[in-house]
Amino acid sequence: MMGKLFYTTLGIGLVALLVSLSVARHSETLLHAIQPPPTATPDPYDSIRTDLSDYSWPTDAGRVMTSTFAEFRRSHFHGGIDVSTGNRTGYRVFATRDGYVARISVSPNGYGKMLYVRHYDGYYTTYAHLARFNKEISARVAREQTRRECYPVSIECTPTEFPVRKGDIIAYTGDTGVGTPHLHFEIRDENLNPVNPLLGENINATDNIAPAFRRVAIAPLGEESMVDRTWQPRIFNARLVKGNRYRIAETIQLTGTIGMAVEVRDRSNGSHYKHGVYSHKLYIDGTLVYAVHLDRVPGKEAHQIGLYYDWSLLDRGRGRFEKLYMDSQNDLPFYEPKANGAGVIHTGEFAEGPHEFRIVSTDFNNNSSELDGRLLLNHAPDFEIDKSHDSLRLTFDDITHVSKILLYAKRHSQSDWTLKTMTPEGYANGNLIDIGYLKERADVVKVVAENAWGTRSLPRFHFIHKPEERNGALFIEREVGSDFVRVIVRASQPITSVPRVFIYEGSDKRTITLRAIDIDEYVGTFRPSNHMGMRRLVAEAEINGRTVTSNDEFEMFPLRPQHSGTIELDGGNLLLSYDSSSVFKTVLMQMTKHLEDDEVHYTLMPENTVLNKPIRVSVTVNPAKRGQGLFFHGLGDMELLSSLNQGSETRLQGTISRTLGDLSVMVDDTPPHISRLNIARTSSRRPVITFHYGDNLSGVEYNELKMYIDSVVVIPEIDGEHRRAVYQVNDPLERGSHHLTIRITDKMGNTSEVERRFTVR
Repeated sequence: MMGKLFYTTLGIGLVALLVSLSVARHSETLLHAIQPPPTATPDPYDSIRTDLSDYSWPTDAGRVMTSTFAEFRRSHFHGGIDVSTGNRTGYRVFATRDGYVARISVSPNGYGKMLYVRHYDGYYTTYAHLARFNKEISARVAREQTRRECYPVSIECTPTEFPVRKGDIIAYTGDTGVGTPHLHFEIRDENLNPVNPLLGENINATDNIAPAFRRVAIAPLGEESMVDRTWQPRIFNARLVKGNRYRIAETIQLTGTIGMAVEVRDRSNGSHYKHGVYSHKLYIDGTLVYAVHLDRVPGKEAHQIGLYYDWSLLDRGRGRFEKLYMDSQNDLPFYEPKANGAGVIHTGEFAEGPHEFRIVSTDFNNNSSELDGRLLLNHAPDFEIDKSHDSLRLTFDDITHVSKILLYAKRHSQSDWTLKTMTPEGYANGNLIDIGYLKERADVVKVVAENAWGTRSLPRFHFIHKPEERNGALFIEREVGSDFVRVIVRASQPITSVPRVFIYEGSDKRTITLRAIDIDEYVGTFRPSNHMGMRRLVAEAEINGRTVTSNDEFEMFPLRPQHSGTIELDGGNLLLSYDSSSVFKTVLMQMTKHLEDDEVHYTLMPENTVLNKPIRVSVTVNPAKRGQGLFFHGLGDMELLSSLNQGSETRLQGTISRTLGDLSVMVDDTPPHISRLNIARTSSRRPVITFHYGDNLSGVEYNELKMYIDSVVVIPEIDGEHRRAVYQVNDPLERGSHHLTIRITDKMGNTSEVERRFTVR
């Protein structure tokens, strides 16, 4: 009997030893497999080095996607896909490949509860907005939260701590962080840059529906550039012709340097959700000039989405247009060709006349739609007008393509012009044309030239008799472009000779050339010098035969690539320090200041400027005034940059890293509030405690949100989106009286505390 027991025990021991050795070998193999690649390339976007066919679908919630890769978010590209859970929580979440849990993140905001799984090739998958983790991971989180005595945690895990196999349950879907219930899933490369999950054959939805074009935006980019004779962007509606083919009905006249952008959406079978698309291609006359393939987007530099979407149109409420051109050097990896200026249409490089354009947009399932239209690329005739004896002389740069001369005339007392049309034939002498004066029938003449394609010049005016009225006012307006300023001069009465405008920048003085838009309106442009600070525009115009002047003073601070320095604004009360890589392209920065309730507010414009590297800011404050903070509001919520901690400090300092925007010095001495405290189910000995909270300015410091029962720290679930906290007692409390304490602190250090006694029956 003892022998049998011995051999049985020995057998069990041998089996256990073999299993142990097998597990050890497996762990060693897995650990070896998930180590980083032996060499790393310095180019973060050189190629996608992972087997995309090896990734599986991450949940049993279904395969309906509410958002796809690289869609617009105000401050970043959408880095993955959103899987619908039918507004429910609790579906299983699976590891999509072998690997290990590399990071566990718990936050009241943003992605909420999130897991990072690292795989054998150094790539990651991430799973966000989770309701809870699996049992082992949840226990690890609970221990860390208890150790730190706070809800938010970020845990870096070793490869042997939570190894996973494809298909293992790692979590359950939820709605933590921001948004309704859904699963956010990503694939990230070894540099944590998001990679398009829909490139994987197993991560997709049934879709045979082609994208739908909505509109095309065409923007003039240069000083002399125009779209349909205006320097403002124009938007054209796409009309469905047949099948997946769309067309812009109008022929669009372009002059100068032009950028095109497209608004197009997609959806998949059985879903009403509108999605972004995978790629765009722009062709001119059948030649591919630009392409976008959304295979990867930047992780750390995600705010560069403002370089891909036309933010000027977005900020004016005109829609979300994806640019089909690159107007500044940037780090976005999905352009082809990858060069500053790629996709920009330079009309001077094309033969004058009609040209065809075509845009092909393709979704993630290779369904494509095409939009085409006609462009008229040409330049309006240009000429000067002056008096020659008893006639008007028109001097053209090139009269070759001029087909018509439109001669308008009227008396000062008339509101309507009389039109006479003539052709150059029979009148032209080289590039000169002499026209009879009409002095017996008109006081003022307007001349417009039209070329063979119907493009008309800006008007030229000549006053045969000047008005005898002596009143009139002159006004100056400014429009700040990308790297130039447009100056508009308007008058309350006809301007009877070409006005002059001078720009004073420091000790420099320049003349701005003006062209007529109408009889009482002229326009010109200038490129600011490197002078930092005050500028002055002086306009002189003859109105009704009398010289009238107008002045306009303004500050401007050009920030240019490859330049660095410190700018003093508001008499040195605001300092901005920038380096040679702070901006992607020239930014003509301006600042406004206003006071409100004894608090100072600065606005740095243009607010949609995307920064490449941070700008350091420093603001003078009154050291005797406690509770002051330096706040910035650009993309998203207001951010506290720094606070006044020592009574001797005279400046608040911080950095703005993504965009320009609003800087404010404000006092926050009001503690957060705690409200709607409720203790329920006390008869069960496992009560549920809920409360709401909020803060008026700086925001709650979640690491300092503390909750105690009988002086023992407990960790509530915190919903930052709805400002709500819930604690479910796990271990039954003793019957009788208990003491609850909740302490909450904002980012300025203001603290509130609530105490409550409750009885467990």
